[in-house]
Amino acid sequence: MIYPNLNLDLQEAELQAVLEHVNLPDLAERFGGFEAQQDWPAVLSLGEQQRLTFARLLLNQPAYAILDEATSALDLENEASLYQQLQRLETTFLSVGHRATLASYHQRLLQLSDQHTWQIELGQAAPTQVGEVAMPSLD
Repeated sequence: MIYPNLNLDLQEAELQAVLEHVNLPDLAERFGGFEAQQDWPAVLSLGEQQRLTFARLLLNQPAYAILDEATSALDLENEASLYQQLQRLETTFLSVGHRATLASYHQRLLQLSDQHTWQIELGQAAPTQVGEVAMPSLD
């Protein structure tokens, strides 16, 4: 669960608290504790794998994270809970996804079209006053 930072010094109670935050409260118990080694893609559903990814983000708190369809297998309630927790970290995150609900958690949206055009829009999490952003010309 602490991958990729295997040197994190955390107590089991701290790990359990993070599992509860990502709605996986019984994960350690189901597989024999925090030292269990499994073929995780074979034993966890896609939604559980996605929640475990957020647990790793909460524990490791990287400076940057790129999330590709990170909540596609989750219901909207779990998605909201996970992204709200991520927003409280100092992690800059970029999400790739198809759900319109992701706009709620981002300051900018890059919309790509089938006609090979793109557009940057303000996301719903954008500050109320936004400064000018200089965009390079693609001409």
